[in-house]
This record gives sequence, C-alpha cells and structure tokens, in this order.
Amino acid sequence: MLQFKSEPIRLLLTFLKVVPLVAGYVSESQTLNLKFRGFIQGEVPTACLKVTIEQRAEYQPGAGIPQIYDASVTLESELPLFKRFIWNWKKSIFVWMSMMLFMMEMLVTLICCRPLIIPRARPRVGSVRSSAIESSLPVRN
Repeated sequence: MLQFKSEPIRLLLTFLKVVPLVAGYVSESQTLNLKFRGFIQGEVPTACLKVTIEQRAEYQPGAGIPQIYDASVTLESELPLFKRFIWNWKKSIFVWMSMMLFMMEMLVTLICCRPLIIPRARPRVGSVRSSAIESSLPVRN
C-alpha cells in the first residue's frame, strides 16, 4: 500500500528535502510489491498487465490522482508443473546425459578398438622353444 501523507506534511517534507532531491541523493519513489495468490503461468505466456490508479481518499472525484513520473512492472509467476520440473532439473539432466554419452563412447571404443587397447597375451619366447624341442624329439621305448 502506498504511504499516505497529507498536503501540509508533503509540502513541508518537500521543502526540507529540496536540496537532496535536486542533487539526486534522495528520491520520493515508492516500491509496491504485490503478490497474486494462486496465479500460475499457463501455456500461453502473460503478455499484458493492467494497472489502475485511483484517486486519494481526501479529494473530490477527478482530483487528487497521484502524479507518476516513471513506472515499471516486474511480473514473477510460477511455471506449469512440467516446465517447473524441467527448469529445476535441467542442470542435472545435462550432467546425466553427458555421463551417458561418455559411457556409450567408451563402450563403442572398447568394442571397436579392443585389439589396440588390450593386446592378446602371447606365450613367452623361451617356453615356445622348449615345447618345440620336446615335440620334435623322437619317443623312445
């Protein structure tokens, strides 16, 4: 809610703050934070918001509308359930997909390039000669 100040109080405060106001050290701006309970962003994004400014309580109809020099509206809303889930988990999904892609690449590399990565065990040179000599000798009875 905007803070109400009567006309004499407002004039007195303006007179006292004239130098800091002109110098830009202080400002007369007010910020309103409004919460819309139960407002959930639908499938179609919100594109428009209507703000109505009413007159002050102390004035006659048509007079006393607040003077606004600059205004801005920031709308923060909740996403639908599925989009909210994806928004919160997008980093985790990215990490899991990266890990799965790495595992698949490693699996394909191991299957296709196994002879280069893990060579077959070869018998030792000395054991090959001794078995060849034993097999070439004639058997005596």
